[in-house]
Amino acid sequence: MAEAVKPVQETSGLVRVDHDQFVVSNDDADTLDVRAKGTLIEVGPGFLSTYTGVSYGPARVTVQVWQAEPAAEYDEWEVVEESVIAASAAIEVRSLEGRPSGGVGQIPAGVYLVRAHARGRDTATSQEVTEPVEDYLLQFWPTHRDDLAEPPVVATLKKTDRAWSDEPSNDTELWPDRSMIYVRDENGVARKVDPESDLGRAARALKLAYGGRPLEGRLSDQVYAKALAFLDRPLVDWLAQQDDEMLDEFKAVCVRASFAISGLDKYPWVHEWADRAIAQRRLDESYIDVAERVKWDPTIPKRIVPGVPSRRESLQQYEAVKTIAGFYEPVPYDALHRALEAYMCALDTFGMDGYEEFIATLRERFAVPAE
Repeated sequence: MAEAVKPVQETSGLVRVDHDQFVVSNDDADTLDVRAKGTLIEVGPGFLSTYTGVSYGPARVTVQVWQAEPAAEYDEWEVVEESVIAASAAIEVRSLEGRPSGGVGQIPAGVYLVRAHARGRDTATSQEVTEPVEDYLLQFWPTHRDDLAEPPVVATLKKTDRAWSDEPSNDTELWPDRSMIYVRDENGVARKVDPESDLGRAARALKLAYGGRPLEGRLSDQVYAKALAFLDRPLVDWLAQQDDEMLDEFKAVCVRASFAISGLDKYPWVHEWADRAIAQRRLDESYIDVAERVKWDPTIPKRIVPGVPSRRESLQQYEAVKTIAGFYEPVPYDALHRALEAYMCALDTFGMDGYEEFIATLRERFAVPAE
């Protein structure tokens, strides 16, 4: 294919990174419906998610739309990956919760090959930043729908950074397998399967049914509700009806239950820090440092837990710490988002073997109606 000389559209701006990601999508895309992933991007129907080095804060993004494949120029970049995206409506660079980036234009609807470039992801890994330290270039050019791989793939063209590498730094570290999901088969037996297997597709279809009816009202744009409603729809509906005080109480129960099942309640420096966050109803900037210390501290025993249905396995103690992120300031999100976030991390902490009992405990503790 002849290489294009210059893009037909080029815009640049800042995007807010949240939970180590930002996305290119529209309102209709389910950004949890991942079909293929690399170490920089993951793709699914109508969206692309980008893995960042920083956990929170701004990042610089440039988007180019080309008529044909642009020249491959990788020298200035530390990681480059390529995949495909089919969008039935215009897509744009957004935060994980749908907040548009400043200054970056929309990409028209179409079927595209996309080449993603990044640098700086090792600069402030897992930290919150106030000024951008990472740069991203996303190049789109049209292709034919007949050319789309099924399932799609993400090709890594260059990688020299350490961010999001699959390999642990030594052989003694536990490392979750992020390529497979957990499901229950027709006999109710938990199984670890490829997301694109028959059981994987069935699990995704069940998840996207949201427990039997569409998400409406406060739940309609809640990304965590889309991921979890099918597990217990009445509980998610109940959360959407609660005020901030009750949501804070719900988050506190999620945190304490997760700390207990993971064993973190045995480490005073961890649980006392969590108790302060719960008492003050806010989380300070030490969160990232504490989470990383728990993740890598060799004195804290770690355990890999199988994911709840349709989700991947997790490092239990790390997910337990992440429940406390529910006490971050709601802005730019709302209190319901933070409560659902804590709930999701707690479910990942309990995993396939314990999530049903945990949900039953929540329902009894808060007298959640059956319907």
